[in-house]
Amino acid sequence: MNKTADHEQLIARYLNGNLSEKDNTRLLQWIHESPENKKQFLKLKDTWDASLKTASRETEQLLKFYKRQASQKQTRTIPSWVYGLSAAAILLLGLLIGGIFHSDLTSDAKHQVESFYVPQGSRSELTLADGTKVKLNADSRLEVSSDYSTKKRLVRLTGEAYFEVQSDVKNPFTVQTDKFDVLVTGTKFNVSSHAEDRQVSLTLSEGSVLLSTINQQVFGLKPGEKVSFDQKTMKPVLEKVNVDTELAWVNGEFVFKEIPFSDLIKRLERWYDVRLSYQSKDLETMVYSGSFKNQETIWQVLDALKLTSPIDYEKKNFREFELIYKPM
Repeated sequence: MNKTADHEQLIARYLNGNLSEKDNTRLLQWIHESPENKKQFLKLKDTWDASLKTASRETEQLLKFYKRQASQKQTRTIPSWVYGLSAAAILLLGLLIGGIFHSDLTSDAKHQVESFYVPQGSRSELTLADGTKVKLNADSRLEVSSDYSTKKRLVRLTGEAYFEVQSDVKNPFTVQTDKFDVLVTGTKFNVSSHAEDRQVSLTLSEGSVLLSTINQQVFGLKPGEKVSFDQKTMKPVLEKVNVDTELAWVNGEFVFKEIPFSDLIKRLERWYDVRLSYQSKDLETMVYSGSFKNQETIWQVLDALKLTSPIDYEKKNFREFELIYKPM
């Protein structure tokens, strides 16, 4: 077996989680021999990660991976379109698999609601009857009453969404969440309201909003302001923020500034449709600052965390990883 075929098989077995400790050492030595080796390794991981999104069984994907590698042996290069497969897969999920799953809740004809859901691993958007545009982040649901119109503008959100509300002073637009309601006439803002996150928040990009909480707190925000609430205590934090950073997810970028580690993990799970577990209390107390782009795979994100934080990881199962505290 020649050297190139050897390391290709090592990489394939590594991605499938079947690499022995001895072979793992050999692979690491090869990766660190040159920047080109490391680049090739990461690109192969990118291809593997993207291909997992379209499969239901890991063994089938390993077979496809080996076949693809075999077909490329003559040229020893991977076509440029393959490198973009991860970003394309995410977009395709948003349009096809994710799109927006919608269903009518018809238990009561007077309160018929249309529910739009975006699954983990995708994003999508819709335009409401009055022209208001809504971009839904991963694992988010928007409920719209069947009689929604230019005069009756009420929606309910579970998850995260960015709203560009069509202006109408006479007919306000309302977003209901479990912890607060948002009343606007025409503006741009982001609401994050996942039940499993430590905090819920609203960030105002343009215009003005009136926010009222379940414990009767009322806030009026100005552009560039963000109000966050601890879900247990509903203690508020009002601050000036960089709106572009706060809304980076809308453009396929993920930017974090001192985010609790547990919230970071939940967001990565939603965005990449994976399961991330950890046991260390040291990780639980950490906060994280950093950024990722939509084109980066979960492998590359975990490698970045490994390089910049006291974190290592192990692949445990199909799309499941365990994070390990490892002091730097």
